[in-house]
Amino acid sequence: MPIKDINSLHYKELFIYGAYLTVIVLALIGSIVDFILGNEDAYICIAYTVLTLLAFRYSHKKQNFKQSAVILFWISAFAEYLFLYINRVDFDIIFAILVPIIAFISMDIKKIILNISLYYAILAALLVYFYFETPNNIFLHNLKYMFAFVIANMFIISFGFFYHLAISKTVKNLQETNYQNRLLLKEVHHRVKNNLNLMASILGLQSFKSNCPILKKSLESSKRRIESMATLHEVLYKSSELKSLSLKEYINKLVSNIIQSESSSNVKVNYQIDSINLTINSLIQFGIMLNEMVTNSIKYAKEADGTIEINITFKIMPLGYKLIYCDNGKKVDINKLEKGFGFNLIKLTVEHFNGEMYILTEGGLCYNIYFKHLED
Repeated sequence: MPIKDINSLHYKELFIYGAYLTVIVLALIGSIVDFILGNEDAYICIAYTVLTLLAFRYSHKKQNFKQSAVILFWISAFAEYLFLYINRVDFDIIFAILVPIIAFISMDIKKIILNISLYYAILAALLVYFYFETPNNIFLHNLKYMFAFVIANMFIISFGFFYHLAISKTVKNLQETNYQNRLLLKEVHHRVKNNLNLMASILGLQSFKSNCPILKKSLESSKRRIESMATLHEVLYKSSELKSLSLKEYINKLVSNIIQSESSSNVKVNYQIDSINLTINSLIQFGIMLNEMVTNSIKYAKEADGTIEINITFKIMPLGYKLIYCDNGKKVDINKLEKGFGFNLIKLTVEHFNGEMYILTEGGLCYNIYFKHLED
């Protein structure tokens, strides 16, 4: 399974991935240091590193952070038990306090209670065993040290439960608020789309009733421009991502709507579009420009058999972006083209994004546009 985008990770997933990597690095460093010093702990550290790596690989493949948390918790717990056993309870006992932190941050309340209870039961049994086996142990037979150890563990448990409950409640509230905000934002996009479609319908009705060809043409052009903006809000309304939107998805939807509104069944569109997400403001600008191009192609780019072929290519370049839009129309009078209102809209959009435009008219109309950026 592919790696998720880090921005889409749940905070518990993020912690588990970070915990795995931290444990692996620390265990690897400990292995090297112990091996150089000749400590027998080196073999535990090496085994700990290998086991954690295998567990991380397995957990990442399964993409189940709850299971990953349990695996990491018990790998760390048994590594701690081994350290205590081999060193017969010395300074290593301090690290036993840190293991429960994994559970408090990454597990639900039932698993926290179950796993930590079992962890401390095994730990207590191990300490009792060595209490009788090692009568001269500096930690186990020193009441001051043991009292401090118990107090520290009680503090970790108390703080852990408080932290877990506080974080869980905060995250739940944020998720509910975020859900409500997303619903409201979707409703806004839905209402804006409906209002824009209503405006487009009014313009269409006015165009239908008009007997003036010039006014009729102007109303139809305005209608299509408004519909291109309505299309964007429709796509945003249906999208799971409301901050930005895939340019490829928007272009596909926009061109399909334009062809449908023009009742043109003889249009073939070829797409070669790289993946890029843009904000709503940038997409509106881009949509208005593309609306003019497609509309003009449908009007003028026809072969003898009435077919229209449009090629839209969008590529991400090292220093910006490149849009190539071509149709199969006859040779265009460039002077006449540049005087049109639609061409001026295209030119304004290119300038808005600090771009450069080159037009070819041989074998059809072809726009070559280079953008330095596509954000406001």
